[in-house]
Amino acid sequence: MRKLLLYRISNKGYPKIKVDGISKFDCLDNLQKIFHDWEFICVADNCEAPLLEKLKSNYQFTEFYETNLGNPGSFWKLYEIALAQIKSEDIVYFIEDDYFHLPDAPESIICGLNYFDYVTVYDHPDKYQGVDKVVNPYAKKNKYSENTQVIQLENDFWKISNSTTMTFSLTGKTLREDAKIWSITKTKKGDCDFDIFIILTGQPILWRIKYLKLALCKIKYFFWQFYFFDGKRQGNKRQKQKVNSQNNRISHC
Repeated sequence: MRKLLLYRISNKGYPKIKVDGISKFDCLDNLQKIFHDWEFICVADNCEAPLLEKLKSNYQFTEFYETNLGNPGSFWKLYEIALAQIKSEDIVYFIEDDYFHLPDAPESIICGLNYFDYVTVYDHPDKYQGVDKVVNPYAKKNKYSENTQVIQLENDFWKISNSTTMTFSLTGKTLREDAKIWSITKTKKGDCDFDIFIILTGQPILWRIKYLKLALCKIKYFFWQFYFFDGKRQGNKRQKQKVNSQNNRISHC
């Protein structure tokens, strides 16, 4: 079984609240330390010369690519790279440049993939009641969080969720099965990861103006049948579940 890190870094990105004193390079150093026995494929997208020079001088990657594709396009670039070489039993971890991992994150990911199709060790704050409002529209059905299940595995508690960021892990089998859906990112100009996860996890469509265009242009993908995880895999049913780790979460940098 191969274990691949599919890493993207860029000088561009949305302004977000970060952890004070932690940079992209601190996150990269942490990533290489924690996942030291994984193959490391890097796509440097829209990176300025100083960043590229530092990446080439101070870090070693199994494969390194320079692109100017934007967020969805650079993700699909990594997806295609993985498709060309992955086997069903292999594990891939799509990872963005602003996450900081706990030491047992790799073991948690591998364990989770024995039970679920999609896993992440980042517990996204948009699923919880905040000071002002809940960002995730599906979390509004419940005052404090989304409708979910919490499942205890060997060393972790996992929570079923409707979506996550572009940082997640899956097996080569799932990567191939869902390639047509993720290929939306090949030509999409803006971010669409939330929309894709809503399709994958079988969420009901929210009929609002901002979602109507998505529903109409993606209607051809709705022949896919997805089922919620019920604790065990059931025959040959497609079970697409995105889950978040409660015990081993990633600190967003």
